[in-house]
Amino acid sequence: MALTMIRLLCFAALMSFPGLEGHDHSGLLGHSDRSAKKGQTTGSFTVTVTNKLANTVVSYPANADGMPMFGVLNKLQDTTDFTFTYSVHNSYGIFLESVNGLAGSTVNKTYWELLSKKGKKTTRLDVGIGCYQPNKNEVFIMNFTSWA
Repeated sequence: MALTMIRLLCFAALMSFPGLEGHDHSGLLGHSDRSAKKGQTTGSFTVTVTNKLANTVVSYPANADGMPMFGVLNKLQDTTDFTFTYSVHNSYGIFLESVNGLAGSTVNKTYWELLSKKGKKTTRLDVGIGCYQPNKNEVFIMNFTSWA
């Protein structure tokens, strides 16, 4: 119940952000050069896309600028060859569907697993890209894998 409420609150908070309904997502928190609000994480980190099934890894340098991961991914999409698609679910918020043209599939039992690596410790995230706040020097990992 508590996790569902957190997801709903994160989803509701993002609905007021400009750019969700259009293609220009760079305005999620105003100008990208705006300082982060007090208490929010800023700093550089890495976004890594791994495909466990094909044994591939691609990394992108990123900067949080106080944005949730959804904003960071939109900024990467606007400035690099990184691409992603998502859908918005009433119960779960923003759901990551594909990364760099590769989508999860219920038929193939594949999905995008979200992980965070801080130092030598890697953990599976319990929130999605709409709520997750990246930290300085971490590696945010989107891992294409199977539940089979």
